[in-house]
Amino acid sequence: MNHPTQERFLRIKDLANIPAKQASTHIYKSGINKGKAKVVNARPASAGLLGVSDKTIWNWVKRGEFPAPIKLSPTVTVWRLTDVQAWMEAKGMEVTQ
Repeated sequence: MNHPTQERFLRIKDLANIPAKQASTHIYKSGINKGKAKVVNARPASAGLLGVSDKTIWNWVKRGEFPAPIKLSPTVTVWRLTDVQAWMEAKGMEVTQ
């Protein structure tokens, strides 16, 4: 039986460079949690497939210079790997599998 190739998807964190972030403590200034502290975890730097910031990618999308994303839910946005690879090839970039 022949199975079609399953489509793969990428999130913004897979595409963009994410800078490192130190752990910090946030103190709520208002609302029901006023005065309470929340620890914001540290995040290591990561290099995305495209080597640019997420802001750059979103600007390209806005100007129609990058493949349109697919909105899976209010908080989840993805791109088809094949669309990104085709865009990279058109730009003369090395495409990795």
